Amino acid sequence: MNMERKTGMLRQPGLHKIWISGIILSFVLFLANYLVFQNLIQASEESSCMQHHQGNVMTTSPPRTVSVLDPGEMELYRKKEHIRTLVLRNFRELPFSKRLELFDVIYKKSQAMGIDPYLTLSIIATESSFRKSAISWDGAYGLMQIKPFTAEQVACKLGIPWQGEETLFDPVLNITIGIKYLADLKDRFGDMDQALVAYNCGPEFVSNRMKNEEKLPIRYIEKIRRNLKQMV
Repeated sequence: MNMERKTGMLRQPGLHKIWISGIILSFVLFLANYLVFQNLIQASEESSCMQHHQGNVMTTSPPRTVSVLDPGEMELYRKKEHIRTLVLRNFRELPFSKRLELFDVIYKKSQAMGIDPYLTLSIIATESSFRKSAISWDGAYGLMQIKPFTAEQVACKLGIPWQGEETLFDPVLNITIGIKYLADLKDRFGDMDQALVAYNCGPEFVSNRMKNEEKLPIRYIEKIRRNLKQMV
């Protein structure tokens, strides 16, 4: 009996240490979870602020109740990333850094001028098959196949220095000019199908057809739509 008491007394210090260790471990886990939770809240607030950052000016807006993107924002994000993937995949003759630059031009310039970036890519696919040095039989140049006379006028509007036909072999300048030209045609005719025919056949061609109440050819539009369907 005395032996059992002695044994129990010897065991008690070990149990006491285990009990203290358990308390310390529980406290450490609680503290770690608290810090993680605080970091998540801070990251959510920073993300909300960044979404309203425009240039060097931070705009204020009501705080978001959730940290995830809403369905509309998520759809825009998916579209943007899909377009980025299409650009990187199709402009293979260009260096990676140049493709990233083209993505910015195609996505931002198109949206700024009221053109769907998918449509811009479809025109490039139809006109030049993504070849920056393409030249047509009737003297159109580059990715979006623009004639020098037309391109020079558009470049002047945009403040782009005109260096002759070589300007149109620069992918960034070619696409910038092409998007602006298409946007001007859309503003002129008020209809994207008519603007596309004018882009392909010339604005005077479309004006004369409409004046004479003649139907516009749809072959070019159909090509654009086929390429657009494959991309989207």
